[in-house]
Amino acid sequence: MFHNVNSREIRANFRTYLDHVMKTGDRVLIYRHGKEVAALVCREDFNALEEVAARSPWELERRHREAMERMRVMKEKMR
Repeated sequence: MFHNVNSREIRANFRTYLDHVMKTGDRVLIYRHGKEVAALVCREDFNALEEVAARSPWELERRHREAMERMRVMKEKMR
């Protein structure tokens, strides 16, 4: 379940919202000036998001570029 709350409300009652998310697993969508800016989610939801992000094509490409750069640096050091 989602709860919508503005940034002022979340600041004033953060502990209450945090306890609620921890106990129920509900998600809190935070608004600022009428725009969605953040969310408060339980750890299980966060882990699931991280897992999906780790398998995204962009993340795989980034890891590949980093590995190729490390190999290039190692080859230069061997010369």
